[in-house]
Amino acid sequence: MTDRTGSAPSPHAEAARNPVVSICIPTHNGAPWIREAIESALAQDFADLEVVVCDDASTDDTVEIARKLEDPRLRVAAHRDRVGMARNWNRSVMASSGAYVKFLMQDDRLEPACVGRMLDLMRSDSDVGMVFCARKLALDEPDDPWSVDFRERFGELHSRLGPLAVVNDGRTLFAAMQRDRFRDNMIGEPTAVMVSREALVRLGLFNVQLRQLTDLELWLRIACFYRVGFIGEPLATFRVHADSASSSNSRVGLAWLDRVWLLEGLRLHPEIRKLLVSKDGARVWMLAYANAGKRLVSGGRRGFRPRLRDLGRYLRFRLRRGGGDTLHERLAG
Repeated sequence: MTDRTGSAPSPHAEAARNPVVSICIPTHNGAPWIREAIESALAQDFADLEVVVCDDASTDDTVEIARKLEDPRLRVAAHRDRVGMARNWNRSVMASSGAYVKFLMQDDRLEPACVGRMLDLMRSDSDVGMVFCARKLALDEPDDPWSVDFRERFGELHSRLGPLAVVNDGRTLFAAMQRDRFRDNMIGEPTAVMVSREALVRLGLFNVQLRQLTDLELWLRIACFYRVGFIGEPLATFRVHADSASSSNSRVGLAWLDRVWLLEGLRLHPEIRKLLVSKDGARVWMLAYANAGKRLVSGGRRGFRPRLRDLGRYLRFRLRRGGGDTLHERLAG
């Protein structure tokens, strides 16, 4: 028997059905870290959960390591077709069934109380669609200049949102990030976030055109329609290393058009579009186009052809923009 991915099914395919929480772990060549991530998910002090590992055609032994972990709550889906980061994040959510989705990246880890604490906050207010927490940084090379700069710039990004309550007005947080021109993800990486399935069904999943700001765009959409919970204790650990997707994207400049795609994703919602026509919104659009133009011509001859392909994809999107939302894959209700 094989599953829809064309690979042999995981021995844990009969995990608990309809759990309250799904911990989604999208993977690609994550063998050095995947065991620690899964074990931190399974060590939660909240039991009614499933752990869904969704592998994007890894060429190392990520899948084999994951499948050796014996737990009926664990499911591993190994895909042979490489779809890229955003689509694989989406695929992991589509493979889940929990009423609440907790993200966990393959190289990160959760504290044992993380899911339970976030769930309690989600359930305390029916208008909360997302909860995020402070997080620790695990620097593989703490003395490396890039790591030092990362810690200084991004160590406590949530503090730039201003004073945070346990439950916050989402549009207030959106406005704070818009004033910052959506430069930094002040909510945090997926490992620091839990969202309701209802919000994902309503608003769609991650924007498939984004390379670096993938999570930020979804957090912004949710913040426009829901209240947002915050836990000031570090219940998650984000690992910083040279092989991470964010580090790689930064080095090679793959995300040069990301801010434009982020704005296009946001403006697909009429309610959000109204927020982008303010003075702050107009400034964000202007700077996004200006920065993209600079990056188009500043990457050298070697990077110019891939950028032209990216630009062509964007122009085709603009021409077909009346054809509906092609950026956000949908989650069935």
